[in-house]
Amino acid sequence: MAGRPGAEYNPSVADSSETTFSFIVPVHNEQEGLENFHGRLKAVADKLGEPYEIIFVNDGSQDATAQILRRLADADPRVRAVEFSRNFGHQVAVTAGYDFAVGKAVISLDSDCQHPPELIPDLVARWREGYEVVYTVRQDTHGISAVRRAIGRLTYAVIRWASGADLTDQADFRLVDRKAADALRELREHARFIRGLVRWIGFRQVSVPYTAERRAKGRSSYSLKQLAGMSMAGVFNFSVLPLRLVSTLGGVLAGAALAYAVLALVLWAFRIPPGGWWSLTMLVLGLSGVQFLFLGILGEYLGRIFEETKGRPLYVVRDKIGYAPPKPAPPPGATPEPARRERGNITIFT
Repeated sequence: MAGRPGAEYNPSVADSSETTFSFIVPVHNEQEGLENFHGRLKAVADKLGEPYEIIFVNDGSQDATAQILRRLADADPRVRAVEFSRNFGHQVAVTAGYDFAVGKAVISLDSDCQHPPELIPDLVARWREGYEVVYTVRQDTHGISAVRRAIGRLTYAVIRWASGADLTDQADFRLVDRKAADALRELREHARFIRGLVRWIGFRQVSVPYTAERRAKGRSSYSLKQLAGMSMAGVFNFSVLPLRLVSTLGGVLAGAALAYAVLALVLWAFRIPPGGWWSLTMLVLGLSGVQFLFLGILGEYLGRIFEETKGRPLYVVRDKIGYAPPKPAPPPGATPEPARRERGNITIFT
């Protein structure tokens, strides 16, 4: 199974008209706190009083996460899990959650409890007021170092400056209406920056502030390298400003070179020769460094074009838990069976 969910029989799709909330939870090596998180989320979801499903997306975990998800699915029929064939990254895992979710409202959050499930009723309340995207804005994070906090704020400052999008410390803890979720599913670019995509699709949006809790268990697997990759996606996927800066800087350098040429002519007229070999060497090194910088920026855009033109799926699914197996294809020339839905021991033909 690759890319979007296929046309195989899926019990949640069959009952999609009755599912109000889909909770999508990307997980990667979260064995220590997964059961605690499920208990907290289930307690909140039960109080909402409407049908729901919980979709865990196992992003290539190497610990016992897969076994725990199977145990949770056996104990709770509303739990489903999608297991990737390898680690494809947090943003792709969230994307897969949107692909498989069938609820009227789709709520994404992380399983480390830094996105407190107890805030979900507030998101639902704003959705019921008519907002189609309810996103959260992190005011503070308990237990995070000052260095990591400064890096995060700098990241968003760079993205805002380059792209013009207001993404002030947003999190991937959000509720999107069915219409917005369907719009997100149509955006299949490989360098994923979902927070920017959510802003891009529009709809009626509102923010809800929150304070992130400490991680319940374990350590974060979201590295500074991944943060840098997300930042680059936020800049290069939503703006051509770096290319325009290249042109601007090129004009500045050309103007400086022209001014230096005029100054050299004036100095020669007064028999004052301009700088020696040291000045020439520094000038050559400086211009060479700027050229390599320009090539790097151009290469970043060309690399992204290359990735998109390959047409590979965003992810590959190794296994699905809580979903019925696909029906075998009928032999050639066979009379197709009527469509049916199964609920418990009852089979309904339609």
